[in-house]
Amino acid sequence: MLVWGPMRRRSCSRAAASSAALGLVLLAGCQSPWIACTIVNQEAAPVSLVEVNYPGGTFGVQTIAAGASYRYRFHALSTDTLSIDFTDGAHKDHTVKGPELRFGQEGTLEIAIEPDSKVIWTPHATMRK
Repeated sequence: MLVWGPMRRRSCSRAAASSAALGLVLLAGCQSPWIACTIVNQEAAPVSLVEVNYPGGTFGVQTIAAGASYRYRFHALSTDTLSIDFTDGAHKDHTVKGPELRFGQEGTLEIAIEPDSKVIWTPHATMRK
């Protein structure tokens, strides 16, 4: 009986340590791929009602001042084409299609709104391994 108590405590502490290590490995391995998006307003006036449509969702901001930027992180939940909607300083609405984003990609995306409401898309996304 005297031997049983110490053996039992040792096996329980080993099991607890093994479970904790497994939990940490699973948590570290379960990170979803992110796209870090930056919208840059290079126009001379603010843009408003800015909305980005990405595979599986949308995000937006009320206004981006001239020369300012807005950052947002998201998951690509499917495969589809990106698009941006915004209203320029002259109160004209714009919808501009962008590149395709695939489910499982991660990386960065810059969307530059240039003078005359031209939009430049700069994706740097790769498939997560």
